[in-house]
Amino acid sequence: MTNYSREEMDELIAQFLSGNATTAEQQQLEDWIEASAANRLHFLGLREAWLATARTGSYDALSAWQEMRTQLSPKPVWYAGWKKAIRIAASFILPFIIGGSAVLAWVYKGKTANPDGMVTITSPKGATTRIELSDGTEVWLNAGSKLQYAHSYNGLRREVKLEGEAFFKVHTNPQKPFTVKAADLRILALGTSFNVKAYPEDKTVVTTLIDGEVKIDGSATSKPFNMMMRPHDHVVYQKPVTNNEKQPAPAPDNGHSTTPVATKAVDNTEIYTAWKDGNWIVEAQTFAELAVTMERKFNVQVIFQDEALKAYKFTGTFRQETLEQVLNILKLTAPLKYTIDKGTVTVSVDQLLKEKYSNALKSGR
Repeated sequence: MTNYSREEMDELIAQFLSGNATTAEQQQLEDWIEASAANRLHFLGLREAWLATARTGSYDALSAWQEMRTQLSPKPVWYAGWKKAIRIAASFILPFIIGGSAVLAWVYKGKTANPDGMVTITSPKGATTRIELSDGTEVWLNAGSKLQYAHSYNGLRREVKLEGEAFFKVHTNPQKPFTVKAADLRILALGTSFNVKAYPEDKTVVTTLIDGEVKIDGSATSKPFNMMMRPHDHVVYQKPVTNNEKQPAPAPDNGHSTTPVATKAVDNTEIYTAWKDGNWIVEAQTFAELAVTMERKFNVQVIFQDEALKAYKFTGTFRQETLEQVLNILKLTAPLKYTIDKGTVTVSVDQLLKEKYSNALKSGR
């Protein structure tokens, strides 16, 4: 392995934490971190100082630098580079999770309000974002998601607007119910944990309650409804038909057969929340469904050259695997081959694998 000076590695760490490292530089940093326990501790120390700087909500480069000097004993000669890097930390953070193949990004896009008085936090594709609101409520945003709230949040009310998927761990305040606006729904909670999936391009809004109580207010929908959720309830709301789309009828359930809502109790809610910890649990999903998640999770475009592949179903758990590792695991049960080029994944049928799997099924009868 190439020997790098401490100054060179600190500059690389600054590039990484500010989100400006290339893929090659990120790999270089990973190799350096894994090379020794001392390297790992040095990186973690800088990262913690970086996070502490950003969490203060204000920026003082000199104070932040003095804090870092207190934590890290060698007298630095690279103050200028880190002074600039710390300034970036006040608005953009990328802490790297060591030992896993996933990068957990905490991307805090400015606490200053827009002209309309709204704060917008965006989690880009390929990343997961965690934030803490002013009332202590914790929010995890899945890849390709957006959360908006008024600059006056936690004044008269606690209300956020979600586009995408988020897990909420709501701080209790009986006087101010926490409200999530998702498509046509308003989801109200007090002290509770729940997951909402409401990507604009999806045909459904899915709410999964982990603990506590949640009320879904569908009074603004074409078929108004209201319902209370209990722990382990899983509710799927079908959005109204648009652009002459044919909408499937929801299954009659719990007296809501006249509403576009289906609800069921689920034993394992982790299926719907594992994403916030970098995991991905798949339960009888088609490759077409997996591809949508794959595009968000890895920031790629998936192109099917054979439509038949879309119908293959998969069940399993991915624990922070890379995109290539996920595809190789899928190959174990489906006759697919793939190429990855500049953010595009092209999948097609591998005829040799298809014949092999077909023969295996015949011999197993």
